[in-house]
Amino acid sequence: MKRLIQNEKGLSLVEILAAVVILAIVLVSVMSFFTQSAKFTAHNYEKLTNVQVAEDVIADVRIGNYQSNTTLKKDGYDIVINVKAGPESLKLATITVKSPAGAGINEPEFTTEMYFEAKP
Repeated sequence: MKRLIQNEKGLSLVEILAAVVILAIVLVSVMSFFTQSAKFTAHNYEKLTNVQVAEDVIADVRIGNYQSNTTLKKDGYDIVINVKAGPESLKLATITVKSPAGAGINEPEFTTEMYFEAKP
């Protein structure tokens, strides 16, 4: 009997179950990191796209393509343009860009303001 106890080879069922549980806990925590990373990347992509659309519209406002209180749609994005008088000969343009529905972003609107020189 003593020889059988001293000559144990392999793992018991309890040891295997404990290893599987520990491995599962580690894998779940690592996988949640990747899903959060993917969500963060998608959010940043949409936010940067909003900024890019706003910069394109600002360039058009600066050269006079849009008037005050204009609402338009560009590439699926809803854009609101408000232009009002600023200090001295400047005008203040406020551009609001709203992401398309289902973009998966918590803050679907991006607003920016800029002063530009008013044409006489």
